[in-house]
Amino acid sequence: MFIIITGEEAGPVSNKLGGVWNVIDAEARHMSAITNDEIIVVGPFFERIGQDWSPKNRVTRDHFPMGVRDEIEKAAERVGIPFVSGRVEVEGKCGEVVDGRKHYINYVLFNVEYSLTKSVEYDGKKMRLSDAVKAEAYKLVGLDSLKYESRSYGREYTHYLNLSYAVSEFARALNEFGETAMHCHEYPVFYAAARLEKLKVPVRTVVTFHATKVGRALGAKVFDRIRRNDPTLPEGIQEGFVELEKLARFADTVTFVSDKTRAEARLFYGVDGIVIRNGIDVCREAIDWKFKDDCLKKIRETLSKKLKDVYGYEVDEESIIPVYTISRLELENKGYPDLLDSLVILDRILTNRINNGEIDDVKVVCMLITAIGKKDPSSLPEGFPVDLPDDILVGDELRLKKMVEERKLEIGRIGKRSVCALPYPQWVGRDDGGLGMTIDEIAAGCVAGIFPSRYEPFLLTALEACREACPVVISSACGFSGAVKELQKEKGIFGGVILVDNVNQSYLEVITDYAFGLHVIVDAYLRDKAKDRMMCSTAFVLACEMSWEEPVRRYYEILKGFEERPELVA
Repeated sequence: MFIIITGEEAGPVSNKLGGVWNVIDAEARHMSAITNDEIIVVGPFFERIGQDWSPKNRVTRDHFPMGVRDEIEKAAERVGIPFVSGRVEVEGKCGEVVDGRKHYINYVLFNVEYSLTKSVEYDGKKMRLSDAVKAEAYKLVGLDSLKYESRSYGREYTHYLNLSYAVSEFARALNEFGETAMHCHEYPVFYAAARLEKLKVPVRTVVTFHATKVGRALGAKVFDRIRRNDPTLPEGIQEGFVELEKLARFADTVTFVSDKTRAEARLFYGVDGIVIRNGIDVCREAIDWKFKDDCLKKIRETLSKKLKDVYGYEVDEESIIPVYTISRLELENKGYPDLLDSLVILDRILTNRINNGEIDDVKVVCMLITAIGKKDPSSLPEGFPVDLPDDILVGDELRLKKMVEERKLEIGRIGKRSVCALPYPQWVGRDDGGLGMTIDEIAAGCVAGIFPSRYEPFLLTALEACREACPVVISSACGFSGAVKELQKEKGIFGGVILVDNVNQSYLEVITDYAFGLHVIVDAYLRDKAKDRMMCSTAFVLACEMSWEEPVRRYYEILKGFEERPELVA
């Protein structure tokens, strides 16, 4: 059997990290470990800077150690547009050998921009392949591309339609060589499933919502819409993408990463299905406490040195309590105003406790890791991120810095403050010009993580923190909170993750709860090592409970036809 896993972010893209890319990559690796079927990751191919429709300027790796099977190559050739293909050997989730056999992932990546210039004949007329794809989409499912191609997102919409065409044509051709099933991640490839259904090609299809366009547009307001059962679309919504999402109704099975996303799809699109949550790979059987101590020490040493070099401050390393958040640069949706206001409250709590002699002097430094894109480390000052001049910031990076300054939480005030916020506008890594640490090392070294999203379909970043035994504070608006509640109820796993209800409470209550949530974790670290270890251990256990094995097994059973198709809402 051939199993296709596809999405806009599928494939070995050199500068794409996180999000759906991680999910597709994890699913492919784990799927290859549980079956002898051919696993094929299908996505777009960007051969040069500037070809991508987005400002990310993605470039796709096109060199592979092995070639794919002849059937896969022939099926890709039948699509009729340029592509690259290859095969890589993969190990188990953490590099271990699984059942003594070799496991492979195949890649087929289409240069769908070629569709904009290739000439074909459709309905007796000569036209560009891209226009033929749009004409057929109107005929098959009623997609009126004329309404969307001239909009600001028109190029992106056209790219998605061309990609979906290539994916579905590949699946159609591959099906002639053997039984084929396909898993489509997110709306850019939902038309692929719809097209196969309309052409009556016997390919079993699954589509997965990681979010909805309406939910992302409304943010926290989506929860009010769900309560009121109000399906009206928000003004300014990108209608073309909404129409692509609605095509989920043609798939054999629809899945969602959280109950919240499922509720959105039911309300706005009349589409229902099943919840299969995201997972994570945990490569350690137990917490490496020395690793955590070493990472904490490095964060403290680096911040202390840079504070001295930039501001001349002599800060006791042991007094520095690092905490962090990491996200896409969506300041309101990710709850940055809420977080910063809660840090002001936390500062007052800790300052009063210090003045009353209850605790020694501490300096909580909350690193705000979010950036528009990766920065050349050579362009950054030596004191980065403590030294953060405006001229290296762009867009919302600059706005976030101003938000920090408005609340007087700048790192430069660390001599007078117990709590400071430190914007970190960079893709972290060993050569990032800042801490020089991976995100796993930062999570391991931080005393706490905080993720106060007002709207978040799942929130893998909090789970990644738990994997490093870092206790976290999260909002109830994120899909991950549902998984936490289930584990608390079913297995009695409490502690390590502090939930804050940011849906039903007032703003003042929410930011106060964030502050007290962080305070509970920081206080345990400072005064109760047993409680601190318990919270770290519980966070780690929760991550272990949410591995990729179960969700990938569910996907596999659905794709193989072992699990019945759920009824969809009419």
